[in-house]
Amino acid sequence: MSTLSFKAKCAMALCFDIFGINAFLRKQKRKQYNNNFIRVVNYHDTKLEHAKNFEKQLKWYKKHYVNVNYEDFCGFLKGEKTFFDKPGIMLTFDDGFKQNKTVGAKLLHENGFTGYFFVSSDLVDTDKYMTTDDLKDLIKENHVIGCHTATHHRMDVSDTEEILNKEIVDSKKTLERKTESEITSFCWVGGEEEHYTRKAANRIRSAGYKYSFMTNSEVLTQDTNPLQIQRTNVETFWSMALLRFQLSGFQDKRYKGKRDRVNDLTK
Repeated sequence: MSTLSFKAKCAMALCFDIFGINAFLRKQKRKQYNNNFIRVVNYHDTKLEHAKNFEKQLKWYKKHYVNVNYEDFCGFLKGEKTFFDKPGIMLTFDDGFKQNKTVGAKLLHENGFTGYFFVSSDLVDTDKYMTTDDLKDLIKENHVIGCHTATHHRMDVSDTEEILNKEIVDSKKTLERKTESEITSFCWVGGEEEHYTRKAANRIRSAGYKYSFMTNSEVLTQDTNPLQIQRTNVETFWSMALLRFQLSGFQDKRYKGKRDRVNDLTK
């Protein structure tokens, strides 16, 4: 996103906040599903300089949503878990940055949240990224580790069978070997429409992943295809007005065309 468009988005978010539009749209979303949905948010790095702002975001989530741990997540998709007073929220983190462990996980623990960390297997144990021991520690703390390809690869229609195997199949095996745990979730890299492909979707399915996460902004319901779970982007340094704008439901409507095309392509 360009600087100009980001500034325009921030200005729009602030206006929506001042005039109560963010709160109104969020209320309409809750009414539409009678609170029985999960909003899946995706973050990236959780830098120390943004820790205070991130904690402010977490406290807002805690007021308006219910944390969804892995057991609740699986149960919800099976129809065994429902939400009544408040919808659920899942906080996901892409790329596997080191400070996801040293800063992010600490704040999640202090505020009662489960983290879903999608890591690229070839970046584990390299500079600025989490180590194998970090991943094991997160699992012990009841967080979840998922696959974000091997090399942080954006899928492309030109991908060969060798590339698909490396980025989807082998990366799963590598992470399972490193963590000594089953890896059930895959997360697509990027989010641009051209980086979702039918061949990659088929390989994700055949590789044995139970869940696949995308970034086309929509809530998770019990009717959602578990291999087409949509997320809404937020970053730790963003203002509360922008966070509320992102989660209001406005972006769900904006992304509908793209989301429908991607879902049709990858079903």
